[in-house]
Amino acid sequence: WVEGPVRNGEAKPSRPASAGAPSAASGGGVDAASKGVKGISLSRSNAAGKSAGVQAAVSARVDEMEQSQARALAELRQRQGAEERAKAEEDLIRQRLEPRLRAWSEEHGKKKQLRALLANLHTILWEGSGWRQISLADVLDDSKVKRVYFKASRVVHPDKTGKLDAEKRFVAKRVFDALTQAKVEFDEGKR
Repeated sequence: WVEGPVRNGEAKPSRPASAGAPSAASGGGVDAASKGVKGISLSRSNAAGKSAGVQAAVSARVDEMEQSQARALAELRQRQGAEERAKAEEDLIRQRLEPRLRAWSEEHGKKKQLRALLANLHTILWEGSGWRQISLADVLDDSKVKRVYFKASRVVHPDKTGKLDAEKRFVAKRVFDALTQAKVEFDEGKR
């Protein structure tokens, strides 16, 4: 409700804001009193002095909540254990395959160019990856480099390799990263 004339789109409220109500100046819709509110705790002691039916219902609900919490905790521990095992397996794979991947992607400590990576991609990918070998002559033209790069990135993209075993996923991830970095350098060289 607005009293009096309105100028420039501004209106003055007819009633002053109460002390407990949130204001735009205080910066929020939560007042100080509601910040200390916590959820309700449900325990068997809440049913003390109630009828037998209420006591039984509260007891059943508490039992159900405890079982649910125990299941959730067991699932969480199982997921954490699986993540730790996967991380340990990835570390072993990294130690074993890192020299081979580095030899493919670097030469004398310097990153190889995109054309060289694409021409040697068949040496690093696994059997049955769907990649067919190309020669360096196939990627001399810039448009062909882009086309072959996109085909290669489809083979090793992390979204496409999720169902492979850990070793193949690791190789695909590293190959994808190396190809992406080389593509950025390739594009910058064309400017």
